[in-house]
Amino acid sequence: MTSLITNTSAAVALQTLRSVNSKLQDTQTRVSTGLRVEKASDNSAYWSIATTMRSDRAAVAAVSDALGLAAAEVDTAYEAMEQTGTVLSQIKAKLAAATENGVDKAKIQDEIAQLVQQTITIANSASFNGVNWLNTDIHDLYEADPKDRSASLVSSFVRNAAGTVKVDMMSLDQIMTSLYNKEGGGILDGDPRSPLTIGGMRGENYVTTDITNDYLADHILSGFAARISNSLPLHITSGQSIPDAMLFSSTDKITFDITLDGDNPSQGLSAPLNPGEPVGVTVNQALVISQLGKASISNATEMSKVLNAAFAGAGIGTDVLATPFWHYPIGAPAYPDPVEYFITTTEQSGLNGSQVQLTNFSSTLNAGTLENANAYGGLGSTMTLDFTPFKIYRDVSLDFTFGVNGEATETQTIDRATINSILGTTDGWINTADDMVTVLKALITRPNTIIEANGSQVLVRSDPLDDRLNGGKTKIGFTNMIVNIEPLPMSGLKAVDVEKNPGMVSAYLASVESMLGRVIDGAATLGSLKNHIEIQTEFANNLFDDISVGIGRLVDADMEEESSRLTALQTQQQLAVQSLSIANSAPGAVLKLFQ
Repeated sequence: MTSLITNTSAAVALQTLRSVNSKLQDTQTRVSTGLRVEKASDNSAYWSIATTMRSDRAAVAAVSDALGLAAAEVDTAYEAMEQTGTVLSQIKAKLAAATENGVDKAKIQDEIAQLVQQTITIANSASFNGVNWLNTDIHDLYEADPKDRSASLVSSFVRNAAGTVKVDMMSLDQIMTSLYNKEGGGILDGDPRSPLTIGGMRGENYVTTDITNDYLADHILSGFAARISNSLPLHITSGQSIPDAMLFSSTDKITFDITLDGDNPSQGLSAPLNPGEPVGVTVNQALVISQLGKASISNATEMSKVLNAAFAGAGIGTDVLATPFWHYPIGAPAYPDPVEYFITTTEQSGLNGSQVQLTNFSSTLNAGTLENANAYGGLGSTMTLDFTPFKIYRDVSLDFTFGVNGEATETQTIDRATINSILGTTDGWINTADDMVTVLKALITRPNTIIEANGSQVLVRSDPLDDRLNGGKTKIGFTNMIVNIEPLPMSGLKAVDVEKNPGMVSAYLASVESMLGRVIDGAATLGSLKNHIEIQTEFANNLFDDISVGIGRLVDADMEEESSRLTALQTQQQLAVQSLSIANSAPGAVLKLFQ
């Protein structure tokens, strides 16, 4: 139908043109911006995700920059630590040379002083962007909380599943890298954290008396078997004791009763005491000839052989032993004393005690000092600790094992938390023998162990009402004592002076060796941190790229598709314009009908 009032065709053509123009404008916008989601109205979900991830990408880029700064700081410290290790090795060589006799210690000291100055220069120069982990100013370095003495480095940017974001940090405890600290305590300053003798639990190493802070890992008190010391008849010639031969006739004999391993009344044992069983022993000419092939005893070795045969004849050959006293001269072979000998219990009688008692002694000839006598063994179940105050520093712990008489041992650990908990303190100090008693009582769980203070000493012993053993069967001690931070350099590197203190060269050498070990540990820590930063940097760069790709997949326009669409829409626009032109010319045809 053709109408003069309404041009339907023109309206349709106009609507089509408007639609094409709208689509063309959208396509042109996507082509010009490169985005198919530019505004929230384009796709609110994708726009929100893309906007958030763009923010995260910027944060990751910032983390990558921070990692670059951290890498530079770590590289600087690492190189300085390696150089310090090299210098310490040179100082160690100089100290080793100083142990030789006849060397010029003044000259060696000059060389050492120059090397020490190099370590100071290295520490001062190991700074990047004002950050120096080798020359520090940390108050009370060893007692500071680790988080207060640690340097923080950016590690990564993290958004968890809940949408919460945070920046993860890496930490470096500067106790591992501080060569010199303003208040002391740096690796090259010397280390005050030694627990010393641990209140008397351990003793100094008697082999290395010239090295400070060198302690034995074991402190054991062992009992010893009872014995009686005797001498043959003798005379003195040129200051030497010469034995007089004991010549036995057919009527000569020596007799006595011997009692082995009775209880010691002074030991504090509960009644009843076992007195042991006396056994009669006889030495006569027949016995002497059977053992020596002659009727005389000429020295302590022969006397021991005859007595052992007499003990065997009395049925106690495995329970008691006669031996000559042995001499052990330095640089010469050991040899038996010609005069002196011992009668010693082997403690194989089955009794708890350790005793040798001679009674009813009788002899028809001069037997020297052999006579009635009584001896008990040495008790090894009582230990005296010479207490000295000591402090357990933060991060310091020591392990020890305690045992009595070969029983099953127990292993305990002492650290700052343990001390503070037991004593109700906060500083880790054990100041008095009474404090030490309190600590040991809390740690040692063996029943019937008596621990008590005696002035400045601490007594540790088994209860004699429970422990009836004596002599070589008794033993008490602390063993396997290990302090986690030892060995320690007790003196600082600046204090090394082989010219003024030539007797301390070994101590200096031990300190430098300990310092070198800690410098190596510090360099290893920095090396591990360096490797971690490299991994994190690579990850941050890859993450930045991955986020960019992810954002592109959500909001980027497909330019090939958009280009094709643009061409098609431009064609549609031209057709729509022509259609509109044709539609607008339709009323003109009606007008011609009236002309």
